[in-house]
Amino acid sequence: MAYKEEEARKLVVEAGWRLKREGLIVRTWGNLSARISDTRFVITPSGLDYDAMGPEDLVIVNIRDGSYEGRRKPSSEKGIHADAYRLRPEVNFVIHTHQDKASVFGILGESLETGKDSSILREKIPCAEYGLPSTKKLRQAAAEQIRRVPGAPAVFLKNHGALCMGKDYTEAFLVARELERVCDGQLMQLFGGKSFGDILPGGMSELLKLGRSQRKGGRFCLLLDGKRQVYEVAARSEELPLAAAIHGEIYKNSDACYIVQEAASSVTAFCRLEETLPPYLDDLAQIAGCSLRFSGASPEKIGKAVRGRNALLIRGAGALCTGKTADDVEAVRMILKKGCEAGLLARAWNTGLEAGADSREDFARNRCLPLGEADARLQRLIYIRKYSKKKDRV
Repeated sequence: MAYKEEEARKLVVEAGWRLKREGLIVRTWGNLSARISDTRFVITPSGLDYDAMGPEDLVIVNIRDGSYEGRRKPSSEKGIHADAYRLRPEVNFVIHTHQDKASVFGILGESLETGKDSSILREKIPCAEYGLPSTKKLRQAAAEQIRRVPGAPAVFLKNHGALCMGKDYTEAFLVARELERVCDGQLMQLFGGKSFGDILPGGMSELLKLGRSQRKGGRFCLLLDGKRQVYEVAARSEELPLAAAIHGEIYKNSDACYIVQEAASSVTAFCRLEETLPPYLDDLAQIAGCSLRFSGASPEKIGKAVRGRNALLIRGAGALCTGKTADDVEAVRMILKKGCEAGLLARAWNTGLEAGADSREDFARNRCLPLGEADARLQRLIYIRKYSKKKDRV
């Protein structure tokens, strides 16, 4: 049964706060909606952080033609929500997330056979083919899977995220949370019961500590091992301690005002491969860069390698994440961890597939691939030129 408009607005806002607190949604990524009649629903607006969102900010959208009412522009994924309500009359609440484990599992392009793991997820969660965010291709791919598996309460959006549906707010939220739990278990099974940090032999004998810093004008303050020290950005690298020299070179070669070291288990595990991290998830391409390079601990090389990116893998150190604001850096850190999980999964999947494939054609057809270079570059460009500027104005 559709919600009354006032209740729908309150529940959508509450769901956004709750999903963000539980880590299922980051910043403005993802979108939520609630049906208010057979022909209309309310949806979150484009580019507004959930912490700043109120019931009055939501937009009413027509299910049939996508027209909308309200002082703000609706989420660019409004068409996917409209199709969910049109194709599933029993659905009254929809959540589109970029939640970690579901997004990582979705890069495989495989359906999730839930079996008896979860009654709320039914027996199968299908996966929609990849399409650029906010495009007709993505919308059509999602609608195709909603039609094909009519009982499924969720759909993976390959290389992107997940769409979760419910008869009401409570059920849609349970679907999102349960999907994360089951995907986490499935990923553990794929890795033989190991966590992402343990799937590669060996490990870092000792972490190279690089700390965190903040730049103000021509100086930056480095926090390392509980001690703060101020340095000149223009100082020569050879005159500085290693960590300070690295931070200084990044500031010289970027517009970053914050730098933070990230040494999560998935990041240090991928770092041990000493490889470039390609974007298996489109939000990694958007926020961190089209590909994240691996570098030794040479300050000059690190400064050059970070150009055009907001993260860099460093031998023995995990990664350094950069941003104009503390919020920017936090978003990069969260998405980098997810991106490294996706990279490790793709590597393990392709290795196993190649070993068991009957032919090179079979392997090529089923292997896990990152985003195409053109798609990744386009999304990075759009994010830098439009989204990040719009976020600053909101």
